[in-house]
Amino acid sequence: MKLTESTRNEIGMPLVGFGTFQLSDDQAEYSVTEALKAGFRHIDSSEAYNNEEGTGRGIKAAGVSRDELFVTTKLFPAPVKNYSQTDKNYSQTIETLKNQLKQLQLDYVDLYLIHAPLSELRMEQWNAFVELKKLGLAKHIGVSNYNIATIKEILDAGLAKPEANQIEFHPISAQVELTRYMKENAIAPIAYSSLAPLSTWRVEEGQGGEVLAEIKKEGQQIIKEVATKLEVSEARGLLRWGLQHGYAVLTKSSKPERIRENLNLFDFEISDNDMERLNQLDQNQALAWAASGLDPMAAPPLK
Repeated sequence: MKLTESTRNEIGMPLVGFGTFQLSDDQAEYSVTEALKAGFRHIDSSEAYNNEEGTGRGIKAAGVSRDELFVTTKLFPAPVKNYSQTDKNYSQTIETLKNQLKQLQLDYVDLYLIHAPLSELRMEQWNAFVELKKLGLAKHIGVSNYNIATIKEILDAGLAKPEANQIEFHPISAQVELTRYMKENAIAPIAYSSLAPLSTWRVEEGQGGEVLAEIKKEGQQIIKEVATKLEVSEARGLLRWGLQHGYAVLTKSSKPERIRENLNLFDFEISDNDMERLNQLDQNQALAWAASGLDPMAAPPLK
């Protein structure tokens, strides 16, 4: 798949974005500023990250024109420990984005996502998303951690189609059927936790990177071999793998040199043979939420 640095996906999203998960407000402010100065133009945030004030300060400090930016944020839909205290209804969904915009110091976001289908009120929330787009508070609306069944709920109800679905996507969790379904329905795929197969992923205490570490070991050697052949870091190799599957990818770091390095994904290409070697690592095993014991795609019955 030939890519250029100016490539954006079908909703105008830059294919390489900067994520803010597990950053404090101060870390988010610093890292977002550095990312935008380095050339990133897509920032990915969430209500659940509890750092949108810092993210907003970082966006403002960078001084990049608003029309150059693509800002994504998410609604956390239901009560889950450490994430949300309420199962949000229609009006609460509307108010949540309005509050997030105040924290981000923005008039609108480019993409608003339901973080996961964890609420019995997810169809009510989706109706609110449709209204938020009509109000101009979100240019595009979508979902995250939705599987085929929960996407079909929306389509079968005759409602506006999600324009994007952000899911865990890397060689160990390749989401083959879901990826095919999104492509068939023109739903833009966005990858998170692209670096989960690495031993260096989420290594700080409390981040949960050690969970399921044993299933990653075999793949780590192949990932290293592919990266060595390309003379790139293993992180850049995994991000490039996602790009070549047609996904937008997210990266995160608080180190300026790493921030700049991970934006540079367009001057090399993984061969078909090595793409297949990485594809063969698929175990259909999600890693990102494993430490919490929560399956973000496990949807309760609708009310």
